[in-house]
Formats: sequence, structure tokens, C-alpha cells
Amino acid sequence: MRSSAAGAPASKPLYILSRSRKKPAMIVSDKYKFIFIRTAKTAGTSTSDALERMVSDGDLVADMSRPSWSKFSPVHHGALKRTLPQLFGLHVHATAAQIRSVIGAEKFNSYYKFCVERNPWDRQVSLYFQRYGKRPHKRPPDFDRDMRSFLFRNTEYVRLNNWEIYTIKGDVVADRVIDYDNLEEGLEEVRREVGLPAPIDLPRHRSGHRPEKQNYRQHYSDATRDMIARWYAKEIRAFDYAF
Repeated sequence: MRSSAAGAPASKPLYILSRSRKKPAMIVSDKYKFIFIRTAKTAGTSTSDALERMVSDGDLVADMSRPSWSKFSPVHHGALKRTLPQLFGLHVHATAAQIRSVIGAEKFNSYYKFCVERNPWDRQVSLYFQRYGKRPHKRPPDFDRDMRSFLFRNTEYVRLNNWEIYTIKGDVVADRVIDYDNLEEGLEEVRREVGLPAPIDLPRHRSGHRPEKQNYRQHYSDATRDMIARWYAKEIRAFDYAF
């Protein structure tokens, strides 16, 4: 679907591009006229790495590399990108509305926009184990125990907001939302749609956070299953996800 909102590109941000790095990114390709809107916990690092091999030097590649000016800023550059993208450049998880405000409505509306989304119950388990592994804890991980803990939920990073990334005022603006469980097939369809010259060969990143290859359902009680259903009701309803 296409967005119809009007607008013009703002002045060039202080920092958008960084090509000499290995960081996950969201991409606007003028060469192939596509926008990769990067959601969270959906193989975004692997997808952006694969796409970057095909973009041109002039394409917009927004990532989280630390810009030179950030050492003088009392506010983290990521927070500045999230709140003032027209001044400081787009965040790696920039929303569709922010992307449109920076590149302009004409380009945004005419380019092919795609993203990846994932069953929220599976996505939440993946997020939990990734974040749990980043800091020491006195107890072994227990998804259901911690997700039911008010203290844990309010002191840890536990809630994603992918819906706001690929929607504007509640409407999905991505031309294609690829199902994470069919990622390679979906990317091949995108490749044919935008005319990329070669298959999108996905590298593997950020795997192995879960201690075992259990089905995500095994980590849930009725209480946490219903919690996730409430948190992510919009995408569950939009894409018919089921527990």
C-alpha cells in the first residue's frame, strides 16, 4: 500500500551515512527504488547486511555507528536520532513517518517499501533471551517467571513497538510485510519486484541466545500468553498470528 501524505525532504541531517562499519541498518536505495524498514527481532541485521552488498555509494544507509559529534553530546546519539531525525539522521529503527519526513513524501510514496514481522509470542521469547544474555544475573533465565514480574518488566527492555515502525496513523504503509518464518522466500519476491541483480544471501547473526531449541510455547503460562496478546494485539489482528 501507498501513503498519500504530502511533504518535502528536510535539509540534510548532520549524520546519516556510515559505510565503513559493520552495523545493522535501515536502507533507502535510489538505485533500486526501495526502502527497507527495519523492525526489531526479525533478522534485521542479516537482511541489512545482505542488502548493503547491492546498494550504491549514494544510497542512504542509516545505522547506529557513533558519529564524531556524539562525544560532545550529553544525550546519546541514538536518542537524538529517535527524536530529531531531520537534524541527527535516521535511527536504525526509524519509523515510516520519520523516514518520510527525511526523504520526502514523493520519494517515500513511490519507492517499494518492505519490512519483516514475526509472530509476537515467538519474538518475545527471542528478545528475552537476547537481552538476558547481555548482563549478569544471579538466577538462571526463566521467561515466564520474569515476564510475570512487575519489577523485571519495569527495569528491563521487554516491550517492542514494531507496529509503529511500519504504520502511519495505524495504517500499514509497507508494500510488503514479509513473514519471518518465510523470510528467504519473501526476500526473493522482493528481489524480483525491485530488480536486484542477485539472490539475497542471508548471513547468520545473533543466533544462539536461547539455551535450547524449544518451541516458544513451552516458555509460556496462560498469564504470559495473554499478556503478549494484549501488548501486540494490533499486529496479531492484522496478520492473523496465533499462539
